[in-house]
Parts: sequence; structure tokens; C-alpha cells
Amino acid sequence: MSNLVYITTETHRTVDGIQPDWIHPHLIQSTDPTKGRQFRVSGPIPKGACLLVDRPYAIIPVDEDPGNIICSNPACNRPARNSERISCPKACLSDVIWCSNTCQVADQVRHGFECTWLKRYAGPIRAKWSEYDFGMLWVIVRLLARRHAQLHELSIVGDYMSTEKPNHDWEGIDSLCGSSDTWSHDKVRSWSTLVKKYLQSSSALPHGMGVDRVLHLICQEEANSFGLYPRETGHFPVPNPPIDRGEQFAAAVYPTAAIANHSCFPNIIHKADEKGRMVFTASRDIFPGEECCISYFDLTKYKDLSSRRDHLRRSFLFVCQCSRCVSEEPVEEQSEWTALPLMGSL
Repeated sequence: MSNLVYITTETHRTVDGIQPDWIHPHLIQSTDPTKGRQFRVSGPIPKGACLLVDRPYAIIPVDEDPGNIICSNPACNRPARNSERISCPKACLSDVIWCSNTCQVADQVRHGFECTWLKRYAGPIRAKWSEYDFGMLWVIVRLLARRHAQLHELSIVGDYMSTEKPNHDWEGIDSLCGSSDTWSHDKVRSWSTLVKKYLQSSSALPHGMGVDRVLHLICQEEANSFGLYPRETGHFPVPNPPIDRGEQFAAAVYPTAAIANHSCFPNIIHKADEKGRMVFTASRDIFPGEECCISYFDLTKYKDLSSRRDHLRRSFLFVCQCSRCVSEEPVEEQSEWTALPLMGSL
């Protein structure tokens, strides 16, 4: 778990720009023998309380609307207005923009890592493979770029560095669930081909990792990425008339938010704030010892038991056994928990 800042106030309004990572003191990580990592609460949580604010370690824009492209500086992530946008001087990719000169200068080391790769491979990957494959690989490159920037920062600080670990370091990414055993042989073989063609350590991508480690990183990313939407995910009961979460505008990997498991009767709603930080909010009162769950999908889209379970089985590789699903099972139906719950929304 990341070394997040603990404060005791209940509302999100107190979490300002100087507290980029925040977790409620009653929200704790535990381990379930079937599900693996999970969040539980050690004390009562009232409805409406903020439980978690987690910065993305890597984030990419995915919205086809050019008006919604976010600033590439990972400390900003705000939508950049057309009149203020600054593009990469090397024209590596039109989706790479900054909202100000300040953000561009602050992001030089991190973007320098991805720039040559984007200019060389973005077009060929999109033409030969798919937009999804390009987005997945770009997330991986941005994960590696963020790691590169942090290592660069540590090398500059040197002996003056505190003995404490950085608040939001690579360790959180390294601990994410997901491996080659999680996914089908066909998927792993396809990803292995992509790694060997486009993600090997080279002058264009100097990450220093072996092929197997980068492949493992893809398996982790695919099991833990979040889609970012303009409205909350997880309202239940679904409002009448139903209001969906809107069109996805970005995809991101969050080291701590990824711990949360799924329920079709979630007690947490989640949504990214204006800085791209994932915010968890209690959707009802949560009692001590209760697991804190989010919904991995838009509950307005998959309403009945069959559609929910089919979607989760296809996209997340498990059969949901939450209280809602079990209560809706026909008497004769026998269900089994078949795999580790995964997080992913790309």
C-alpha cells in the first residue's frame, strides 16, 4: 500500500492541492483467502464520507473529442483549453499537450522518456494493430516514464534524500495483482509479441527491464487500470430515470485504488477529480469490519444477473458472488467463485 497521508476529517473538501494522496484512517487493507487484497473499515463510516484520494501513477487521454485532452504533466492532469495548449516541439503525438509553459517545463524529464518512442511507434502500432493496443502500450510507456522521472529525481537529491520512501513510488505498481497465469494463452502470446516489437529496452525506451518483466507489467496493468468518466460509477439503487457515467475521457493506473474489489451492490462510488485523482466516497453507511467495494462497470448498463455475470466473466475473469448476485440466483442455480477479482476498465 502507498504511504498515504492520514487525516481525520470526513469530507473531501479538506483535501487540497498539498495533499495529493489521502486515505481515511478507518480504511485498512486486509487479505481474503479467496479474493486476495481488499479494503475493509476498522470503524464506522457515514454515508458521503471521503475514503480515498489516489493520484494516478500513469494516465493517458482516450476521448475522441479533442476538447477533452488532459495536460500531460502528471502533477496536473487538468483538461487543457484550446487557447492555452502547448504541443510537443518534436510533434511526437497530437494527444500530448500541456496546459501551460510551467507544466511543460516541469514534465521535461518524464516526457523526454516517451517522446522518441511515440514519434517512432504511435503511427505503426495504430495502423498494424488497434487503437486499444496502442492505448495499452502507451499506458505501459507512461508507467515506465514516471519510474524513470522518479529515479532521475532521486539521483539529483542523492545523499540529501530522506530515509523514508517517496509517497507514491514504483513499489505500489510492483505490488499490483495480475500475471501471465491470469490471462488466456492467446492474450499473453499477443502481448509478448507487442513487447518484443515495441517495448524492449533500447535507446528509444531506456527502461532497463527484461522482456518477461515488461510482459508481467502488461498483465498487471490490464488487471488494474481504471477508465475515467465525467460522472460517478457505482450508484445503487440506480437512479430513476437512470443516469449513466458518460463517455470515457482517460485511462489510468492507481497503485492504491486498485486494491478495491467489485460488488454489484457497492458501498463506494468512485470518480476522478479535476486533477485525475481517483476519489472514493461512501454511498451508504459502512460498518466496522465491512468490506469496501466499488463497481467495476456502469450499473445502468448491466442490470440483470445474467448480463452482469457475463460481462464480469468476459472482462474480469470471475463469477460475481456479491450479496446482490447471490440473492438474485434461481434456486436451482449453483455458482462458483472461479477466479481472483481483477480491476480494469480500458
